Amino acid sequence: MIKFFRKIRQNLLMEDKTGKYFKYAIGEIILVVIGILIALQINNWNLFRQNKILETNYLKGINVNLNDDIGELEQLFTKDTIKLNAYTYLIRTFNTEPITSNHQEIITNLYNASGYNWFEGQNVVFEDIKSSGNLNLIESDSIKYTIQKYYKFFEEVIKQENLYNSFVEKYTDRNSQYFDVSSFIENKAKEQWNGHTGPPNLSIINEPEFQLLKPNIIKNLSLIKDSRLHAHEVRKVLYNKAKHLKNMIEKYLKKK
Repeated sequence: MIKFFRKIRQNLLMEDKTGKYFKYAIGEIILVVIGILIALQINNWNLFRQNKILETNYLKGINVNLNDDIGELEQLFTKDTIKLNAYTYLIRTFNTEPITSNHQEIITNLYNASGYNWFEGQNVVFEDIKSSGNLNLIESDSIKYTIQKYYKFFEEVIKQENLYNSFVEKYTDRNSQYFDVSSFIENKAKEQWNGHTGPPNLSIINEPEFQLLKPNIIKNLSLIKDSRLHAHEVRKVLYNKAKHLKNMIEKYLKKK
């Protein structure tokens, strides 16, 4: 094509048709400019289309992560309820005089009260968006800002989880000195890993000295319960934020 245009220009010069040559040259420049503009427009359209695909994929990915968060939080709510019920039962039981609950029921609640609840969460897609600098691909400002606010609170919840669990560990350790912890631990293990230390023994609660220990045991249980309750309330806030953001994204994607 270039050779074709060059040949036309050479023929015009050879025929001494300078005026026509300049008109033709200007026309050729205009055609080249139009061609460049069309190519740029096609390139911009392709880039726009690719960005829209990326935006959709990112939002769908965030929705998958939100579903994981919601599912994990719902499981934690169940575990929180079991533990909070166990702490309440133990506090009420140890606070009575005399203690009338049977040992097996106390042991069951001690089992339920043991261990830690951790929220780990899923923020893989959001971290990918941040690291790649593609956050602005999300056209909806309201969704973009809600995503940022959600994951800021998400990180705060993770920090608070560590703080609350450190409190739980601290006061659990203080209470463990009053009971034969190994019998509780070993009794839960499978036969091949069971140290056979015997069943949990709560005979101490019938001893006179237990009256002196009770205030500290109850205080520690209340402090553990308070930390669990705070963690539970914070998780509920994150849960509601996750549901709200998920709903926003789903409505936005339906309109596209």
